[in-house]
Amino acid sequence: MKKKEFLSFPVITLMILAPLLGEMVSGSSPPGEYFQPITFLILTILYGTGAVIIREIVRRWEKGWISILLMGMAYGIFEEGVVVRSFFDPGWQDLGQLAFYGRWIGVNWIWSIALTTFHAVVSISIPIAIIELIFPKKKDALWLSKKELIIFIVIFLMNVLLGPLFGMKNTLVGVMASIISILGLVFLAYKWAALPDKNKFRKAASQWKIIFTGSLLMAGLIAGMWLFPSLSVPWIIAFIFLGGLPWIGMRLFLRLGANQWTEKQQWACVTGLLIPWLLLDVFSELDNAIRPDDTSGMILTALLFFTFLIIIRIMIYRRKEFS
Repeated sequence: MKKKEFLSFPVITLMILAPLLGEMVSGSSPPGEYFQPITFLILTILYGTGAVIIREIVRRWEKGWISILLMGMAYGIFEEGVVVRSFFDPGWQDLGQLAFYGRWIGVNWIWSIALTTFHAVVSISIPIAIIELIFPKKKDALWLSKKELIIFIVIFLMNVLLGPLFGMKNTLVGVMASIISILGLVFLAYKWAALPDKNKFRKAASQWKIIFTGSLLMAGLIAGMWLFPSLSVPWIIAFIFLGGLPWIGMRLFLRLGANQWTEKQQWACVTGLLIPWLLLDVFSELDNAIRPDDTSGMILTALLFFTFLIIIRIMIYRRKEFS
């Protein structure tokens, strides 16, 4: 681990990118809603501090991407199970058919397992990966001092005070179970070993194969969350499928030589995982007339973010060309 240094621009960029992906690119908060000043501030503080803290802690532990994913799951449970408590609220505005599909003993199980994985990948891991691709010379550095890290953690935990803004479904058992799950995931992330020796796995796969695999996995998450209920698949099957997706993804990416990926393969992974969401952005605006929310601007969002990904790819190419 290189000597720590405070890197304000990467930190600020990550704080902006995490909610942008987790809320706007995902379609949860369309542009007209996302760019409301108060909403923008709340989402930036919640997602942004979470992503920065996770990236900083995992780098201090000298762990790998599996630890970041596990910490991302802990973040997802904190946001949805402790702060807004959508895991337990049958009246949560985004649930749709998930308000009754997979609801058992007061928990929206399909929503809970899907959102935990979603936040781990889209809200936390992908933003961190993108920032480290943009600032490759800084990826091994510690961005915060211990004092600064403590300040970020305090600000992050204060997000609990925002709960009343979201209704805060009153369920002491659910919140306690969420906290226990968070602590368990953090402990597992701390104990999880970094990727094994490079010689123990296959060579890095082609970028197209990685893009296809990432897109397929994310499409699986979306299907398990929204398509399975429409097809009347028993919810327990959907739950098992969604719960197994992170493990399946980990095994597939290891078979594609993840521990030997260059920046090009890392970019391919990020792009593949985001393609289904960018496509959904387009369809969401096309269906604006029948949507309860105003999805105007989602096509532009998809185009701009895809352009952003292409620019990052060009940056990587030029770095390799002139190195």
